[in-house]
Amino acid sequence: MPPASIPRKVEDIIFYYYAKLVIAPSSGFGGNYAFIIDTYKRLKSGEARMSDYERELWHIASTPGVCAFCGFPCAKPVTTHVVPKSADVQPGVHNIVYACQACAVSKGEKDFVDWWCNDLKRHRDELPRVPLGLYLKIAYELHKVNFSLRRQCQSLDELFTILMQAKK
Repeated sequence: MPPASIPRKVEDIIFYYYAKLVIAPSSGFGGNYAFIIDTYKRLKSGEARMSDYERELWHIASTPGVCAFCGFPCAKPVTTHVVPKSADVQPGVHNIVYACQACAVSKGEKDFVDWWCNDLKRHRDELPRVPLGLYLKIAYELHKVNFSLRRQCQSLDELFTILMQAKK
């Protein structure tokens, strides 16, 4: 959960987790609170921006025999969606990762964060970087086109729930 100083809006939740779980560890600053908050503020102000999908796509393409979720090598990887098709995500490579059979079957068409935290009982801070990067970028794009970046949002788990509720 973000600290109390982070507003509880969709955009803030996305930027906070992008800074905390994607940028900080890849920059060698994982767990460095000052770096995370500074990066969040830079994202929020527009001084920095989330990268395009190329970084994640390059990683996926360069590790085709490794599960994006558990990180174990797999002889026959399958492709699976990070964000379920039911979330009305446009089809494309930006939402597909290689997974081992066990992870692909376990996740199925569930929301990535919900599956990770509730089904697998893994901590939010352990979310794998590549699927999370894709997840956050897709969430940001969808909320942007749906004009919902300023909607109330308490946690990472709600990002796609809010979108689905807005479409009803």
